[in-house]
Amino acid sequence: MQIAINQLPKQTQQWFDMAQAGEPIHFVNSGQIIAKLALIDNSNTKKKPQRQAGRLAKKGRTLDPKFFEPLDDEELALW
Repeated sequence: MQIAINQLPKQTQQWFDMAQAGEPIHFVNSGQIIAKLALIDNSNTKKKPQRQAGRLAKKGRTLDPKFFEPLDDEELALW
């Protein structure tokens, strides 16, 4: 589930501002920490390259024409 910060109550928005500043926020129930709000480190996140039609052809690779032939009954039974 994704929730836009501007849809949250004002105090909750302040908690996110504090977390963004690097201060971890702990939610406590009966003295026990049950949840934590902290800044996510996105610096190591690698973005997946977008799929692109014809990418193999650009590298000089193609699919074997047999790839497009229908499967025989024995192979279909395996699926």
